[in-house]
Formats: sequence, structure tokens, C-alpha cells
Amino acid sequence: MDADRALADARAALTAAAERLAAAGAAPEQLAETVPARRVLGFIPRRETFRRIGEGFLLGALLVTASGAVLDPGRIVRASRQVLPGHQSASARARRELRQRLLDARFAEGTTVVIDSRPLPIDDPAAMAAERGPLVLGADGVLVRWMPSAPDEALRPLDAYLAERLDLALGTLNSARAESEHP
Repeated sequence: MDADRALADARAALTAAAERLAAAGAAPEQLAETVPARRVLGFIPRRETFRRIGEGFLLGALLVTASGAVLDPGRIVRASRQVLPGHQSASARARRELRQRLLDARFAEGTTVVIDSRPLPIDDPAAMAAERGPLVLGADGVLVRWMPSAPDEALRPLDAYLAERLDLALGTLNSARAESEHP
């Protein structure tokens, strides 16, 4: 197998998938990176916030940008204001605070934000061969680990995985359109 050719084909397939979703009117997820808490002018405290770094389409275990970059999704959160009853677990309060901080960072309410995604080295055959994340270069070409704990025997070919994920995404879009046209 020619690793360079397999990775070039994978990038082309991922780019085509993103283009298809954009052409169908799918709303891309917003990509953000964490800006750690710091002090401004040495004494004014600034709490942790988020910086917008782009947008992409979530295809299950992969996040694909229009340029064909592929990322391992980080935390996926919907920016929202949520007023809930007072008795909540600490983790529920932390999630609510995170959603609020996304709004404070000027993400639109209801937007899906993917925080701290990790770019996958799709242009580097050696790095992809050593990759243990959602996209790997195997003896049979580029494969997808659709679940983080999935063993190597459960890896799926990228083409089959993309076809399935696109069918799901486009089917959902078409269903939503049909529902909105005929209430």
C-alpha cells in the first residue's frame, strides 16, 4: 500500500464530505480553544475563556473542516443559558458554568462548540502509522476508530465510515426540512 496516496485519498474524501454537508445546508460546529486564566497588567484577574479558531463538521468520531483538515474532537458543548432547580451535582453546575462561559466568549446561544480539538497528522505517513486516535493508517489504508475504546480489530475503512455518517447527517437534514415545511 502506498501510504502517501492513501492519505491524499483520505484528505480528498474528507474534504468532499465537508463540502457535501455545506452544500446541503448543514450548520457547522464552532471550534474553540481554551484561553487559560491569567492576570492583565500583572494584577487584574481574567478567568478562563475561549477563542474561536474556525468551524467544521462533526462526523461521529471525526471533525472535518472545509479545507480537509481532520481533528480528534475535544469536549462538545452547546452554548446555552439554562436555569435549573437549585439542587444539582457539582458536575452539573460545572457543565452549566461552561455553557455560560461560551456565551460570555460571544458564541451564539444554541451553537455547538467543540473545545480543544486535536489536529490529526493526515499529511505525515509516519505519524499516522503511530496514531492511536480516531483516524489511523493501517495495512489496508486509512481506518476509523469509531469508539475510543474500540480494539484494532474493530477499525472501519474510512470510505464506508464516511458514507454511513453522511447518510445519517443528510437524512437528518432532509427530515428536519420536511418537518418544517409541513407542521
